Amino acid sequence: MRHDRAEHLAAIPYGSSLEEIQEGVSAEAVSYAAGLLVEAVRTYESAAVSARKQNLSLTEAQMIAANLIAKASARLDDKTIIEQIDRVRKSIREVKP
Repeated sequence: MRHDRAEHLAAIPYGSSLEEIQEGVSAEAVSYAAGLLVEAVRTYESAAVSARKQNLSLTEAQMIAANLIAKASARLDDKTIIEQIDRVRKSIREVKP
């Protein structure tokens, strides 16, 4: 399932501060990532488990995704945070003009 990004974008007036624009972009990115996780759950296939054979509903997949996010949040550690900070900052540097 492909996300319709235009459907989720909030209009940002021209007078907005950079901080407000960045918050909107961050919310969009988090929403998009959560949607990708929901789709990964809905289409999960392994030798032992088939989400399709389980007839997993969208609501169930969303709840599972929320649980996975909460579980990951509870298990954050210094190594993971430092790795992600470095990764994100590198990506930002690569796209800056």
